[in-house]
Amino acid sequence: MNVTLEFAPASGRDTSRTRPVPSWMRVALAIAIGFAAAGIATAAPSPAGPYRADWKSLETHPMPEWLVDAKFGIYAHWGVYSVPAFESEWYAKRMYDPGTRFNEHHIKTWGHPSKFGYKDFVPLFKAERYDPEEWAKFIEASGARYAGLAVVHHDGFLLWDSAVSRWNAKQMGPKRDLYGDLVTALRRRGLKTIATEHHIRTYNWYLPGTKTFGEGDTTKATEIVRQQKYDLGDPAYADLYWNSMTSTYAEFMRAWRAKLLEVIDKYRPDVLWFDGGNFQGNESEKTVLEVLAHYHNQAAAKGQQVEVLNKLPGSMKFNFPERYGILTFEEGRDRPGTVARPWIDDMKISDIGWGYVAGQKYKTGGEIVAGLIDRVARGGGLLLNLSPMADGTIPVEQKKALLEVGAWLKVNGEAIYNTRPWTTPAEGDESKLRTSDAHPKWTFTKVETTDIRFTRPKNGGAVYAMSLAWPNEGRALTIKSINERTLPGKISSITLLGHKGELKFTRGADGLRVELPALPATAAGGKPFALKIVAASR
Repeated sequence: MNVTLEFAPASGRDTSRTRPVPSWMRVALAIAIGFAAAGIATAAPSPAGPYRADWKSLETHPMPEWLVDAKFGIYAHWGVYSVPAFESEWYAKRMYDPGTRFNEHHIKTWGHPSKFGYKDFVPLFKAERYDPEEWAKFIEASGARYAGLAVVHHDGFLLWDSAVSRWNAKQMGPKRDLYGDLVTALRRRGLKTIATEHHIRTYNWYLPGTKTFGEGDTTKATEIVRQQKYDLGDPAYADLYWNSMTSTYAEFMRAWRAKLLEVIDKYRPDVLWFDGGNFQGNESEKTVLEVLAHYHNQAAAKGQQVEVLNKLPGSMKFNFPERYGILTFEEGRDRPGTVARPWIDDMKISDIGWGYVAGQKYKTGGEIVAGLIDRVARGGGLLLNLSPMADGTIPVEQKKALLEVGAWLKVNGEAIYNTRPWTTPAEGDESKLRTSDAHPKWTFTKVETTDIRFTRPKNGGAVYAMSLAWPNEGRALTIKSINERTLPGKISSITLLGHKGELKFTRGADGLRVELPALPATAAGGKPFALKIVAASR
């Protein structure tokens, strides 16, 4: 069997090549990896601080107001899986499932997985056109208040400069610190940062036939690996393919702990987001608690306000106890219309994959804005995922949509940032906004003028009424939720954000009727618009 060894010569040239490695060297490497994992597990003890490594203590962590005010963040799924760019960022797993379209595509395009394994994509992930300054400038122009990367996905390849794992972007592939460079560029512009972690489910994830969290018939999977002569069972790659053929779950969790502590201590992300996984199981919970306590304690020592996003996976059980962190829903999946405290939806900009997939389509700026408005009115926020190409470029369609969002927020941002839900969050039929799946998601492709959302400044003084679409006919908007009962007293003024002058209106028991001006540029194409309603002082 051949294995890929990568060298980084002083010249900086990529001289990656395949060399046969004898079995004794593979075994020696596996032993070294095991010792390294054991050694690094205690490399960064948790600093003394106000939080203990137990849920009761962690639940006392206050929600940072800056994140509640920010409303809009951006991150990106980007990595080795962006090279094949075929249907899903789960390519790494599915290419090893015999007979699937991923496996057939891989054999046809790259060769049999026994000859070209996932590891062999690493040298092809070069990020040669990646410009973190351009990314940061673009993110700032979109109106996002915090941003970052999926720093490690299920495939286990790290997008940062790591001293605890060789499978990282500084030592292999791009040969640069992808996450670190972006963090520097973002902070230079005053933006907060996020790191999202998808690695805890890696153990047994690669094995053919296993399920979402690596559960399944590992005996059968082992037989397939040996029969197909996959590299998944090669000890030389035990620290990438993490599975029961070459390592233990305890070894994996020690390595996971070291990686998370490294990200926390080296880059100090303002937000940590975790994909679904076994965070409260008997074999992982102690380690998870130690990592979370360390995160909060090191932030407290530096006076940094940080937060953990607590996702609801398809299992319908939050990653962590529900009282901890900000609740997060993937594309609004299984989220009710009303949530008792601030929350965030994470959503992909594309229609197929979270990572870059050839041929996929993207949401429009108007659709993204409508979804952002709806979420903010209901007390939530939006964390939007981008899908960069392997070379580090962001597709033009994604940029166009995000710049449209930024242009809208530049005019209407006061109705979004630093706001809180009004007495009535929404008006209109919301049933059309939910999919008919077993686990329904929220979608905003069918919004109408009668879909109206409300916010207020967190310090009061006004009500913002936002229609999710400019009227196709006529120049009047009737708002049923604002009547003499819900907003007693006189209304001092009503203005359209981005338009000079006050608007004419009448109000009665059945609602508020507002005469609209000519179509403003920010509402072109049917985009949402915002009215600012100020009550007369008493």
